[in-house]
Order: sequence, then C-alpha cells, then structure tokens
Amino acid sequence: MNTYLRNRPAWVQLIIFGGLTGGIMIAVSWIGISLVAHANGLSTMQMSMSPEDYSKPEFAGVLRGLLIVQFFGLFLLPSLVFAYLSDPHPLAYAGLKPPDRKSFYLWGVLIIITAFFMVEWLALINQELISGLLGKSARQWVQKGERETDNMLKNILQMKNAGDLLKSLFLVGALAAIGEELFFRGILQRIFIHAFRSPWIGIVVTAAVFSAFHGQFMGFIPRMILGIILGALYWYSGSIIPAMIGHFIYNSGQLILVYLKVTDLDSKSAPGALTWVVGIGSLALVIFLLNYLRKKSVTTYAGMYPVLREEGPFDGEEKG
Repeated sequence: MNTYLRNRPAWVQLIIFGGLTGGIMIAVSWIGISLVAHANGLSTMQMSMSPEDYSKPEFAGVLRGLLIVQFFGLFLLPSLVFAYLSDPHPLAYAGLKPPDRKSFYLWGVLIIITAFFMVEWLALINQELISGLLGKSARQWVQKGERETDNMLKNILQMKNAGDLLKSLFLVGALAAIGEELFFRGILQRIFIHAFRSPWIGIVVTAAVFSAFHGQFMGFIPRMILGIILGALYWYSGSIIPAMIGHFIYNSGQLILVYLKVTDLDSKSAPGALTWVVGIGSLALVIFLLNYLRKKSVTTYAGMYPVLREEGPFDGEEKG
C-alpha cells in the first residue's frame, strides 16, 4: 500500500500532493486554531484578523501559534504522508537520510555562509527593479504588502532578551528549515524533477514556487536563488539534511543580526560599489563551491528514480 504513488505519473503525483496538502491543512487548522485561541484566551471568532491586526502586540502570541499550526498542517504532515504512500522507506524517500559523504555537511554550511552576501546584494537589486519597472499603482500594491509582512514579522520577532531570541530561532529558524525543506525540496522538487526529467529544471521551478509562496515580491529574486542553492545541496548530497542545516543557518543568521541591531527587517538602500563587488565575488564563490560539490556527488537521475519507469502491458511480474 505504501508504494501506491511511486509509479504514478509525476503530474498525477503533483495533483494528489496538492489535494493531500489541502485536506490535511484544513483538518489541522480546524484543531490548531481552536488550540491557539484557547491558549491566548480568545474565542475562535476573534481569531479572524485583518492585516492591520498583524502588528498589534496582543496578537503576537496568536501569530506564533499559527506558525506552529502551519508547520504541522501545511509542511510536515502532508510531506510525511505523501512519502509514506510513495515508498517503502518514506523517510529516505523524503531525503531524511545521511548524505553520500559526511563532508557534504561542511560544504553545505560553507556554501550558505558564502551565499549570504550574494543574497543580500540581490535583494537590493530586486528592490531597485521593482521601483524602476512597475507602474505607480502596482508599486504601491507591492509596497503595501511588504509593509504588512514586515509589521507581522516585527510583531512575531519581538526579541528583547536572549529568551526571545531562542523562541524566534525555533519558530523562524528550526521550524521553517525543517518544514519548508521537507515540503519544497523533499517532495515538490522530487516531483518536478521527475516531471521535467531534468534535475536543474526541477530545482529552478521548485525554487520559483518556493519564493512565490512567501508572497514578497521585493525579495522574490534572492529567495528564488537561495531556493536554487538549497535544491542543489539536496540533489548533489543525496540528503535533505544539509539543505535543512543551510536553511536554518541563513534564517538564524538574519535573526541574530536583527537581535544585535546590525540590520533591520525592513532596511532598504541602493546597492553601492562595495556591495556590487562583494555580491559578485560571493556569487562567483558560490558557483565554484557548487561545481566542486557536483564533481564530488554520486547522485544520478537513475539512482534517485529507480522505479519510476514507463510500464508496458507485460510488466506486471518481476523478471527472474
């Protein structure tokens, strides 16, 4: 029974995964929202918030609770259930296994740290493109959405002491890294690579979906590039764990910088000459490191999809 999906066409798998995710999210949300409301002394009717409520301190606990509900209902449970229906070894199917080489842990960390400067440089370029290419009304709509998201994040990430920092590292660092990597790279990327029969097309398409999911156009390009790097880490290492570690390090690094007041969540400035030099240098080094990882990798398409083959009319029995 738990191999039902492994020989289904990729687009059928995608539809089933989408339906499974929607169904589980509805069920978990129904239970989770009630628990979050009770924990915060609210009725379920009071849980209906407008964007203006996202920045109110009294709703900070509610927003944190909803992040946990999202982790279980949208990311974790759908991914694990789909993996269980797809392979006799569901955890390995979702990438939860040691990488082919232990050194890939270290290389993953190094690549993400190096990519940090490139991603920040691309974020500034992305902002300049939005400001220069979009019309006034479209630009105002994008900026309004960014302000609402920034206000929500500031409310969730109120870090007045080390305890608050640890809570934020758990919510935005650990849960996001585990949940998003399982969902986007562990399942969705696997489906897209099979659908296009190309690792890199699957990685890029997944990264675009990953970035679009966050709904922040000001950071679409850098988030997509980060998704490509994480997808490549998974593909070349044969394990999703280096990508999870890298995702955690990137998110946690940003949180620590905000906590230390080195940067701000909504800080925006035009990229200067030094930013360009550091950004391009970071990009070149990331490409070099990923190419090194590619040369050390033993991952192949046939190895990742050993049972995903076209079945003929006489393929019902094992050949001796």
